[in-house]
Amino acid sequence: MDGDAPLFLGLDASTQALKASLLDVDLNVLSELEVRFDRDLPHYKTTGGVSAPTADDDEGTVVAPVMLYVESIDLLAERMRSASWPLERIRAVSAAGQQHASVYFSRAAPRIFTTLSAGKTLTEQVEAAFSSKVVPNWQDSSTGEACKAFERALGGADEMARVTGSKAHTRFTGPQIYKFRTQQPQAYKDTERIGLVSSFVTTMLCVGEGADASTVIKGIDESDACGMNLLDMRPASAVEASGKLEPGWNQTLLALASGESEGADASLGGAVELEKKLGVIYRDAGAPVGTIGKWWMQRYGFSADCQVFPGTGDNPATFLAFSLAERQAIISLGTSDTVMVATHQYVPDADFHAFFHPARLPSSGDAFFNMLVYKSGSLAREWIRDQYCQRSWDVFNADVERFRLREGEGEKRVGFYWLRPEIIPAGASGVHRYTKQTGGWAKADEFGQAGMNAGTILETQFLNYRYRSSSIVAGPSSSSSTVDTTTLPLAAIYAVGGASSNPTITQSMADVFGCDIVKPVQPSEDAKSWTPANYNFCSVGAAYKAAWGWSRMQLQRGDKVPEFDEFVHATKSRQAKQAGLGAAGGAAGESVEGGVQVICRPREGRTQVYTDVIGEWKQLEERAQKEA
Repeated sequence: MDGDAPLFLGLDASTQALKASLLDVDLNVLSELEVRFDRDLPHYKTTGGVSAPTADDDEGTVVAPVMLYVESIDLLAERMRSASWPLERIRAVSAAGQQHASVYFSRAAPRIFTTLSAGKTLTEQVEAAFSSKVVPNWQDSSTGEACKAFERALGGADEMARVTGSKAHTRFTGPQIYKFRTQQPQAYKDTERIGLVSSFVTTMLCVGEGADASTVIKGIDESDACGMNLLDMRPASAVEASGKLEPGWNQTLLALASGESEGADASLGGAVELEKKLGVIYRDAGAPVGTIGKWWMQRYGFSADCQVFPGTGDNPATFLAFSLAERQAIISLGTSDTVMVATHQYVPDADFHAFFHPARLPSSGDAFFNMLVYKSGSLAREWIRDQYCQRSWDVFNADVERFRLREGEGEKRVGFYWLRPEIIPAGASGVHRYTKQTGGWAKADEFGQAGMNAGTILETQFLNYRYRSSSIVAGPSSSSSTVDTTTLPLAAIYAVGGASSNPTITQSMADVFGCDIVKPVQPSEDAKSWTPANYNFCSVGAAYKAAWGWSRMQLQRGDKVPEFDEFVHATKSRQAKQAGLGAAGGAAGESVEGGVQVICRPREGRTQVYTDVIGEWKQLEERAQKEA
């Protein structure tokens, strides 16, 4: 880390850890650190980053101590200093936080945050700055009745999704605020501001003597706000909400969450007061919200030139780490599978989530991404491996190739393996197999050979992801009957997560989608070859955004402001050129451009087989739901 060149810091406050990534001007990850909550802060007695339920908790309550997050910031800062990170060279910082989780700042918070002593830790000074001692976790499911009220207020789940980007969810912030206000009205009344974990971390980066008490608590980023069931995402919302603090908060839902529409105590302030508590929405994620606080300058040597940029949610920040262009997607293959698709259209649907792009330019028009979550990911794939493939991935992989769907093959097979009640399609459950030879499709208890299940599960999962991606790319006017299944929806897919290391699985994905499967890479330490980017994508995405925002501040009047993905691609391409690494930097059969390496391509003729069957597959999915 020699030299005086600027550095950029990204933070990730997740459920189980606080992580930091330090990047250089070429967006290389120089170093990473973390604080694991259970291991490093055992006195909070968390398991998996959350507290054990108490006898007084509602069923489904999952929370964490707010001071756990505060102390993790203290500990991470100490570790950065102990690791000799050149903190004085950091010119921009941004954070990411677990989505939906609400933080409640007390009336005393502005005074406390602007009078901190650098001689003491945050933990020693800020406990009274919070009106709630706990933060609801995304796993919380205790707000079912509130969710019903939210959907009734707008006319049902579909309308809720059309307005806010998602149907009502128990983990979302709006229903959680509703619960907090009804169960702890005095604490709600004593609340100055309500933030998300991302805006909480952003706030903590700006504290210290001399800070402006009226602005020290930072607002919520518009992309993270999409996970609240409170933001009106419709294009007309800016007109509908004109005259308020900031366009975007849906007034009907504010009235419900605040109790105004239910005749709650008028002293709670109703929708107007809740809007004040929520504060402004940051529409430009590349515009700084302030400089690093004096507490950080005096205690750790940060520069007064270090700019703080709006924090965002963990999923939006991960999205940024891949700098997706339109019609590109991330597919995370984990215990559950997650698909994120970039689009320039607002495509709401009760089955999935719509978000504003977390680094869009306000002047460049609409940019969004949609997120689809599936419970039956690796859980189902591993079940097939264990039940039908001798508990061996080698056998599983061989069976995929042996029994894959072929053009003109006599028997066709489709199987659905919903081991848990599925999210997409909603509520689907059970194992359902179908075969077809010369006539129609017939239900089967088992396929003719055990190994046939291996290829079938991959084909069925990826056909599901392809079909839903097609509806997103087609736009909001599409429906199940109008989706064009003959057009390939995606131009490229970033495959991440544990199962993405299996080349048979990624090759099957490429064949079904008909596009390249890629992964991010960066130059090796000797700058002579590319190496896999095995870093924490969430904090790196936050650091990318900080670097993009800082680069905008260096522009001269009249210079064109680059889009986020243009900035990342140009920076990585310039770096590769300077290092003498071109498109041939990958392994045999692979290519690299702009820090992106192709790991597999669709094989000739195979995608058409799936295009021909996807219509029948969708009919069978609907049939399986009815037969469940």
